[in-house]
Order: sequence, then C-alpha cells, then structure tokens
Amino acid sequence: MSGDRNHYERAFSTLLQEAGVTALAMDEQRRPTLQGRQLKNFDFLVNGAREVWALDVKGRRGTPWITRTDLFSMLGWKLLLRGKARLGFVFAFAGQTPRLRDLECTRFQAPAQSYHFALLTLEDAQRLARPRSQSWGTFGFEWKAFCRHAKALGALMPSAVLL
Repeated sequence: MSGDRNHYERAFSTLLQEAGVTALAMDEQRRPTLQGRQLKNFDFLVNGAREVWALDVKGRRGTPWITRTDLFSMLGWKLLLRGKARLGFVFAFAGQTPRLRDLECTRFQAPAQSYHFALLTLEDAQRLARPRSQSWGTFGFEWKAFCRHAKALGALMPSAVLL
C-alpha cells in the first residue's frame, strides 16, 4: 500500500496494514484542479471504523505545522468529495520528546524508530491554524490547543489495536 514514500508514511501504512484497516495510497502523479489551481493530493484514503477518511500525513519533529497549499488543497478536496469522506491531517512525530506525553496519540514501533500518530480534523486545523511564516506560507498550532483537539487514531481503527 505504501509505495515509494518517506519513512513516516511507510510507518503509517504499516500500522494500518497491521491493524487490518483497508486503505489506499494516493497517486502523487495525478493532481486535479479546482478553480484553475492544482490541488496537492492527500496521502491516504482510509476506510475507518465508522467513516471514510482522506488523510494527509505530516512528519514532524515536535512542532505541528502545515502549509498554505496543504490547507487550500484539503479544502478543495472537501468540495470535490462532497461529504463522502472526512478530511484530516495525521501528524507523525518520530522518536521521543517530553512534550509528546501531553498528546493523545497512537504509538507505533517501527523497526528503525518509534512514532506517535495524532489525527487533527480539517475543521480543527482550519480553526486552530495561526500564521507561522509568511515567506514560507506555513501555519502552526499552539501546542496546548493542538493537544486538546488532536486525537489518537481511534476513528480509523478498531479499539483493540490502539495502545
């Protein structure tokens, strides 16, 4: 399922496979346009526990952030999917940092390192995002607000596989 992706997307893909969750990795080569602008594809279409999720996986080192393109594209996908899927960002934090103990997340031990995965819905991301860098076009999240809204992957997996 994972294709030729980066380490955190491969770890996420492996976690889903081990949990028996049906998911499809998206083809990065084909990108739709909306209102004359090309959309960035989300990474996975996941058949969750109660609904289908379109997810963009973000590998981060302790600080969650997204780009203007990430947000615009996911809002575009929301229009294109017409309510047939929930949209969100899965933040993949590699390794251990003390601040992760404040975050409700799903832990996964891959062969090379451990990961902490947290799901933030598109609606929460849109509401909580604050400008981080104007020149780079990035938005960040205040850590405590992020921790209140980001969740473990329970919406995606049967509760028996959550740690």
